[in-house]
Amino acid sequence: MMNRKISLKSAVSLGLATFVIFLMFSCATFYHRYVMRGSIIEASGSEVYLCIGSKDGASVGQELDVYEIIETKPTPFRRVLVGKVKITEIVDEHFAKATVISGKAEKNDIVELTGR
Repeated sequence: MMNRKISLKSAVSLGLATFVIFLMFSCATFYHRYVMRGSIIEASGSEVYLCIGSKDGASVGQELDVYEIIETKPTPFRRVLVGKVKITEIVDEHFAKATVISGKAEKNDIVELTGR
């Protein structure tokens, strides 16, 4: 049986590396779930790509309202309904492709399932 000694420096480095990896994963998950989820990440003509996918329960045929975020006083932000899109393809668990069916939809607008 080998007797291995781990130096304090190695143990601290390993612990720090583990913490950094955990923090990066947690931040990415938090960012997607609460900041990016539902955002229009690309818009070209009547086609848009959404940061919402199968993991979020999205499916082909769903219609989503499109909101533009504007700055207002006294509240810092307000959502304004500007259009509607229909999901035409689930790209993967995080993304979907949609078509504008009314109004407009631009990059950085947000979408929300109609009738929630």
